[in-house]
Amino acid sequence: MHIELKKSYSLYVHIPFCRSKCDYCDFFSIPNHGLIPDSYIDALKNELTWQCSVYGIDSFRTVYIGGGTPSLLSAMQLKNLLSFLNKKMNGCQECTMEMNPETITEEKLMIARDCGINRLSVGIQSMNESALRAVHRHCSVYDTERALQIIKKVWKGRLNLDVIAGLPAQSSKDFLNSLQRVLDYTPDHVSLYTLTVEDGSLLAERIDNGLIWNSDLADEQWILGKKQLESLGYVQYEVSNFCRQGMESLHNMAYWKQLDYIGIGSGATGTVYSFSAGECGLRWTNTTSLEEYISCWAETGCNSSVHDLEKKMCRTEERLDLATEEQEFFMMGLRTVSGVSTEDYKIRFRSLSPWYGDLFARLAPIRDKMKAHVCLNGDVHYAVSAPDFLFLNSVLLNLL
Repeated sequence: MHIELKKSYSLYVHIPFCRSKCDYCDFFSIPNHGLIPDSYIDALKNELTWQCSVYGIDSFRTVYIGGGTPSLLSAMQLKNLLSFLNKKMNGCQECTMEMNPETITEEKLMIARDCGINRLSVGIQSMNESALRAVHRHCSVYDTERALQIIKKVWKGRLNLDVIAGLPAQSSKDFLNSLQRVLDYTPDHVSLYTLTVEDGSLLAERIDNGLIWNSDLADEQWILGKKQLESLGYVQYEVSNFCRQGMESLHNMAYWKQLDYIGIGSGATGTVYSFSAGECGLRWTNTTSLEEYISCWAETGCNSSVHDLEKKMCRTEERLDLATEEQEFFMMGLRTVSGVSTEDYKIRFRSLSPWYGDLFARLAPIRDKMKAHVCLNGDVHYAVSAPDFLFLNSVLLNLL
């Protein structure tokens, strides 16, 4: 985990539209049963043009198009957006697009491929019909099987599939059978999540009203899934992520390594770090009002002054001081199996008292739960040991 000497950025593009909202979801999304407005694509292009002008960006390290459901875009809209983004993909290490099974077509996959997308991320969640119905998931097992067959036929890039352990109406046996059906398609990468019941979600309300769900069973299923993945050669490299050797998500690694990223789109977040005691990093979150976002960026391009744009931008901003950036260094870095770097900590936080870049001293409250390993270049990394990795939040509470 080393700081890059040359300033470079990742790009996140938010497509907030979904056919319907699953009960467990607390991400910003907009139910959409008709056509997505072309004006939203135009607004994305205008915002990206401005962001690139402000930060002097010619190309991005990684690109990730997420949502929502990006594959809800029509084929024409998808080609319009991806052709525009492709101009910023020169030398891009990884270009990922999320798709949901019920919206996957051969045409959209070929457009994605031809426009530079080289990694596909598909939210499967479960291959068990009862579990899908229990959380009002908006596609059936039949839809998923159909989509996976199309992917197998057409897609030649890398493939990530998402799975959730602990869904209601799903026994541990059901879960393992479902996971195996997913693994039969030999994905390069699997994101295995434990169902989290977020306050205010429809799922939380339904559980309060009697829906049967067991958090201990959810944890048990996740552990069983982890063992099944590892038995087939998948390597855990982050709390919820497993991959075949060398198939890690470079875009997500940028988040966990605190590398700068630009976020565009309604509800999108971006962060540019400072790692300086005299300056603050900047994190912004765009408005979740679709109308405000489109209106803000309808006529906003390179010809407008930065000063005028900053006054009219529809976003909230947060200044990140060095202490906050240090907290996030641990919150993000310790999610990974590789852990946090002694060299990076020394460079980034050498002016932060009372540790002044001394990672060994900083980790004193949790050192009994850590393991150290020396890299080929001599840098020492500290990571949470395997038994405690399952209880990462508790470990972090003792540090931060």
